[in-house]
Amino acid sequence: MNKKNYAGAAATVYLNYAVVGAATIFISQYREFFMKAWGATSTTLSLVMAMVGLGRIITILFAGAISDKIGRRKTLLIALICDIIFLLGAAYARNIWLAGLATLFFGATNSFGDTAGYPALADAFPNNTATMNSLVKAAMQIAQTIFPFLVAAITDPKVTALILVIILVIDVLLTLKVPYAPQQTDEKSSNDSVKASEPTGEQPKLAVDGVMIITLGFTLCFTFYIFSLYSPYYGQYVLKSTGDVANRLVSWYSLASLVSVFVTSALVTKIKRLVLILIYSTMSAIGLLLMILAPSATTGVLGAVLIGFFAAGGVWQVGLSVLTSYFPQGHGKITSYYSFAPALVYFVAPLIAAFVLKADAFNTLLVFWITAIITIVSVVLTLILLTRSKKFNIKG
Repeated sequence: MNKKNYAGAAATVYLNYAVVGAATIFISQYREFFMKAWGATSTTLSLVMAMVGLGRIITILFAGAISDKIGRRKTLLIALICDIIFLLGAAYARNIWLAGLATLFFGATNSFGDTAGYPALADAFPNNTATMNSLVKAAMQIAQTIFPFLVAAITDPKVTALILVIILVIDVLLTLKVPYAPQQTDEKSSNDSVKASEPTGEQPKLAVDGVMIITLGFTLCFTFYIFSLYSPYYGQYVLKSTGDVANRLVSWYSLASLVSVFVTSALVTKIKRLVLILIYSTMSAIGLLLMILAPSATTGVLGAVLIGFFAAGGVWQVGLSVLTSYFPQGHGKITSYYSFAPALVYFVAPLIAAFVLKADAFNTLLVFWITAIITIVSVVLTLILLTRSKKFNIKG
């Protein structure tokens, strides 16, 4: 396969993820506008955002099968259309019920986008899949870095939504036109891999090690997702900053995440992966504790940089690589288990925040305390996995 033949297909995938990156923080960036437009409180706004997770949980169960059956191109088109429905629905909704319904479609965008995008890149670039996948994260982080500045310049979310929809329409037209690689089957390579790597010595147990790594996928995702949604609340209510300044904490977070994508992809080949996860989780916890225990403009920016770099720059994908190296024979099924963790996070994390979040410093810090505790759980799980990994003849 020649990369240049499928550069257009890769571009459609990255353009989709760039808009997804912006759309992920669309509601939180315009939170004050939407609270008035929907007649919402901080609590009900969090409940609306939790619908992203519910939409993903509902659709992820069959999105992969649909992608395999109808193809990557058509599945990506479904994702793009769902994103358009979300953006227009959220921007023009006049109550939380319509807003919640629109947000369900963004959960579908995530499911169909993931099950179309990653396989499309794997089909087109089988020898460079890891590199191409890392650029997905880069596309999202670039968009999230720029988006708060767009929000500062355009105060009406309807205008911003229309801009993003125009980009999505362009992506739809490109997706219809550019060539996509034929879908590849990994059945033969999987069988060959099984034959070539018969297990020797004690092996990881799915009920123990697998469950811990899948749980780690939840805790790692929880840290950066909650921060991306609620760091503007920290800036506004804890630091007493204006809305625009508070939103820019997300820009610092996203910029650090973008740098980390490339640094992490280099480090993962040089450092034991579980050790890397341990370092990253520990630094993320330190960043959160700094923001909680010593709130200031300096610690706010420092915390955003630490969490962006160590929590959102690809450590979740490192956890996935550990899981698939532990259980290579059930790669597809195991990956779906791990990918289900973000769906739960997108639903559970805002739901938890909804019960404690109020428009004041105390309750905002309480959300950050919950996030810090979850991050510390990541550290504990990784320590246990590291201890157990010494018994296995597996690179972890």
